[in-house]
Amino acid sequence: MQGGMMAGNSGGGGTDNFSTNTIAQYTQYYDTIANWAKSGGSLSASTGAQSVLTRNGVSFADGETSCIITQANDAGIALRLTDKNNYYMAAIYDNAAANVASRNNVRLYKRVAGTFTEIVGLTPIPTFTRGVPTKLSLSASGSALVVKVNDVAYISTTDASLAGPGKCGPRTNAVVANIFDSFTWP
Repeated sequence: MQGGMMAGNSGGGGTDNFSTNTIAQYTQYYDTIANWAKSGGSLSASTGAQSVLTRNGVSFADGETSCIITQANDAGIALRLTDKNNYYMAAIYDNAAANVASRNNVRLYKRVAGTFTEIVGLTPIPTFTRGVPTKLSLSASGSALVVKVNDVAYISTTDASLAGPGKCGPRTNAVVANIFDSFTWP
C-alpha cells in the first residue's frame, strides 16, 4: 500500500482507505465548497453544498463505485460526473440525520444542466446506526442504475440522461460532518 491507496483490479480500479492524507489526489466539484479533511483514518466533510470529491485520473461509463460511511447527515456517492452540473448521485441518511423524515433511507438523483431531478425518492433501508460502517454503492451499466447498501440492492432503475464516461467520488451536502472510511472505484 502506498499513499493510502490499495491496488485494485487490473482495470485500474482501487480503494482509498484514507490511512494517509490523499486529498491532493482528488478534485472538488461543488455548489458551495466543503471542508474535506483526513482525520484518524477517515475522510470527513463539513459544510459545503453538493460537493463531490472526485479521484484524479478515474473516469468510466459503466462500473460500480462505493464508499464505507460511518456518519451520514446527507452523504453519498456520485458517478458519471462531467462537471458540477451533470452527474448521478446516490444519497444516504443515517439514523441521526438532521432531516428526521430522511433517516434510514437512500435516494437516487440526477443532475442535468444544473437541475436536480429525483429519480427514485426515499427508499427505506435497515437501520443505519451512526458510527457503524455502512457500505453505499452506486453502479451504472448502460442506462441501468443500481443503489446498494451493504451489498443489497434497494434501488434498481433505468435512466439514459447521462451516458458517461465521467468521474466518481464521495459526495456531501450538510453542515454537520459526513464521515467516509473508504472509497472504491472501478
